[in-house]
Amino acid sequence: MSTSTNTSTAVLDSLLSSATLAKRLYTTERNLSEWRITGRGPKFIRVGRTPLYRPEAVDEWLLSQEHASTSEEVR
Repeated sequence: MSTSTNTSTAVLDSLLSSATLAKRLYTTERNLSEWRITGRGPKFIRVGRTPLYRPEAVDEWLLSQEHASTSEEVR
């Protein structure tokens, strides 16, 4: 196999499904769907009709949610 094929396989194998990510974030798949629609959630990759998430994109999004106080939160 070529290096690009190995990289592609590694990326595909690392992607998280909505069900898996919802469990990890203690939320629902419906919330993830709403976040995708409004652009408030982590970046995603659509493969066919299935949204999948790179762990690195989820980490980046999580860190962007960090606040020192509740008054900093944007609602």
